[in-house]
Amino acid sequence: MFRRAAALTFAALALGTAVTAPTATAAEACTWTAHKIVAPDGYFDSDVNIRGTDSHGNYSGDVSDRSVNMGKVVLWTDGKPRIPDALAPFVYPNVADENSAGTVLLDGGLPSTTRGVYLFSGGHAGPGTLTRLSDPPGYRLESAVALNDRGDVLTSATALKDGHRVSVLWSVLAAGPRIIDLPDRYGMDLDDDGTVLLGAPDNRLGGLWRAGVVTPLTGEANPVLIRQIRNGVVVGTAIDSPWPASRALAWHGPADPRPLEHGGTAEATNKHGLIAGSLDDLTGPSAVWQDTKLLGKLPFPDGGDADVYVIGDDGVIFGNTGGDHASLRWTCD
Repeated sequence: MFRRAAALTFAALALGTAVTAPTATAAEACTWTAHKIVAPDGYFDSDVNIRGTDSHGNYSGDVSDRSVNMGKVVLWTDGKPRIPDALAPFVYPNVADENSAGTVLLDGGLPSTTRGVYLFSGGHAGPGTLTRLSDPPGYRLESAVALNDRGDVLTSATALKDGHRVSVLWSVLAAGPRIIDLPDRYGMDLDDDGTVLLGAPDNRLGGLWRAGVVTPLTGEANPVLIRQIRNGVVVGTAIDSPWPASRALAWHGPADPRPLEHGGTAEATNKHGLIAGSLDDLTGPSAVWQDTKLLGKLPFPDGGDADVYVIGDDGVIFGNTGGDHASLRWTCD
């Protein structure tokens, strides 16, 4: 899953098979290696962004089409990029997530249709199948948010009667979509057990929604940029003063934020507790942690740093960077 850079945010005030990531001991002993990600033929490598991975060597994202100032959805299968025929006509597509089954969650418009939220399945193994999610009665789906490994989907929507924002959860355990309508709270990520991570305006702490029950996140008084939840652990960044002072945190319970060793930001995590972010503060160099223990910096062959991360459960990290090569893939070798 991907999120915007903590520094930029502050400045602007389907079922799958489990895989094994490197253990903490193995990660401490290995060397992180950067691999460049190539664009499809006719596009520039510098215009690639990675948005999701199936944790089996395949991943998804977009590439800018400079001729129309718009992105194209791309699937990389065994490292080879392809724009699927079913997704090529999309207007202003946004890839939100990919699960371990290789199903991609996205939103966008197709010719002669209004913007919608879609699932694209089977695209790494063949032409793939595109399915549009239906608008729940009384609501209009606006954007895709998250997709978990058992196939639950989280989206945002607006109420037709007054236009206020809600979240919508499709669970494989329920007969239909569940509307999550909470004042000043919105769904921003989805754990594999169906727990929804809630955001709040003005960088305030949100909470956790599970089966209709909301549990607030606590333990930090400063503004916090909450990012992701995996395996019950929430990662985010506390904003200190003066800028760019900050602290990377991992909530191991709703009231148990733990600081990452020399952590400046925590941007993404996987179900094994591997975390990517920046060292020391909002603008520090990119680094990786196992839970709260610092493993080291991530290398950048063309310079720059990453500001958006995707971490697979196989321990592979993807970053959309500010260097000459827009996207990198890091493996722990």
